[in-house]
Amino acid sequence: MNKGTPYLLAVLVALTLSAGWVAPVLALFEHAYACLQHGGGLDLVRLRCEPRPDGLCALLASWPFWATAVALAVATLVATHGPRRLLGLR
Repeated sequence: MNKGTPYLLAVLVALTLSAGWVAPVLALFEHAYACLQHGGGLDLVRLRCEPRPDGLCALLASWPFWATAVALAVATLVATHGPRRLLGLR
């Protein structure tokens, strides 16, 4: 038996095992790419493609973003222009 044969077999086994792990990951990437190409949004929890909302539905679906933006703006205004006596500054 050749000295390199066990190493070759070990490499082949390692490639076979890694291919078994890589195949589902690549399938997920292909699924995500196809979903995004067709204008959908991929739900990673359920692993399914969902259509993106348009118009008023998109605005209603993005309310957490806008609520956070408004809260951050109000907090910034209060911190910069609020009553300085409460902070002990003059």
